[in-house]
Amino acid sequence: MMLLQKNKGWTPSVIGALVAAAVLLAAGVLMAVYQEQLYSSQQIKSVREQAQVLAASASAAILFEDRAAAQEYVDALRVNPELQGAAIYAADGRLMAGFARGTRLPGHKTTAETKTGDGYIDIAVPASQNGARAGTVLLRAVTEAPERRNARYFGLILLVTMGALVIAVLSFAQAQLSRRAQQLVEVNSRLHQEMEERRKTEEALRQSHKMEAIGQLSGGIAHDFNNLIMIVKGNLRLLTRKLSPETESGAGYIAAADEALDRAAHLTQRILAFSRRQPLTPQRVNLSTLAQGLAELIRHSVGEKVTISLMLQGSWSTLCDVNQMENVILNLAINARDAMPNGGELIVETRDMTLSAPPPDVENFTPGDYAALIMRDTGTGMPEEVRRRAVDPFFTTKPLGKGTGLGLSMTFGFVRQSGGHLLIESVPGKGTTMTILMPRDKGTS
Repeated sequence: MMLLQKNKGWTPSVIGALVAAAVLLAAGVLMAVYQEQLYSSQQIKSVREQAQVLAASASAAILFEDRAAAQEYVDALRVNPELQGAAIYAADGRLMAGFARGTRLPGHKTTAETKTGDGYIDIAVPASQNGARAGTVLLRAVTEAPERRNARYFGLILLVTMGALVIAVLSFAQAQLSRRAQQLVEVNSRLHQEMEERRKTEEALRQSHKMEAIGQLSGGIAHDFNNLIMIVKGNLRLLTRKLSPETESGAGYIAAADEALDRAAHLTQRILAFSRRQPLTPQRVNLSTLAQGLAELIRHSVGEKVTISLMLQGSWSTLCDVNQMENVILNLAINARDAMPNGGELIVETRDMTLSAPPPDVENFTPGDYAALIMRDTGTGMPEEVRRRAVDPFFTTKPLGKGTGLGLSMTFGFVRQSGGHLLIESVPGKGTTMTILMPRDKGTS
């Protein structure tokens, strides 16, 4: 029964088999009861007919008090094994003849009746001669032969056993099928998980190869470009020395060109850092202090249409290149400004976070303490397909001449090179949240 209770999710075929077994069992029981009733009625009819034949045959012997003849009629019935006894009574109830097998017959009988006892049946019929009552004839028969009763009970027990066996076998088979199905589900789940892990690994490998190739290309270009800048700056210094003091306007032009070259050199350093050819100089940095120091520069960069809100609650420090982190903060602020052409709000937040599980879409994550820098805008947001490609090199949704597509790529490269993670959350029409997770400096409290 416990085995049946453990099995759930019966299939229609199994339910049909169980119903058929139950119907078969019920039909067997009903058939056994019906056969017993049928045999009992047939037995009563047969014994009554024999008693009537005996009464007709022995009526004359009863009238003439011929006990010997009456006994002969009774003894003739001994050959019937189903008869346990037979008796002939005179009109006054006296026993004239009879026999009994392991039983005791009534010594006085005057009434005709049918009486059922424990395993036997008595049928008494009147014996008449020319319409006059001569006496009474009694036959006692077993209700059923022991062999027949035992055979019927054995068949019933066999039927019940077979029904129970069928139910047990079906239950066991269902349990095996359920366990096998559960095993298949688990194997299928593991297979899907392994396929998903393999897909992520292949995607990460392709991304790594792509970033490496682009890094090598951009690093080579930046290196050569930086050499050209140094040549131009050197020539500008020589030209400055040769100018006369009277040519102040020319000196102004040279100064403007030199400043532009400094910005270009700074850009090449960022590209070299992205390609990991420019060594970083990590220092202990508190992101709250860094963001507070850049507040005025951020306000100047985003313009008057954008409201700046600072929520600097982080107290943990991290190790990173200060100049590169400043560039990251400014670059994210400018991106937020571009996403809010009609104005909006930029929230700069720092927070101490202890993470035990990787955030969504983050690979190679190590649980632990992180100093978080969060920049949230109320701009146009990004569709999912754009968000997934946001850090791809040279990918940009800005018009031609408005962006190179390297800002977020270099931010991502710097953060990963520093051991951190960049998270991008965006909802079209509701804004974008950029989260930088930097490992906590173990040397701080």
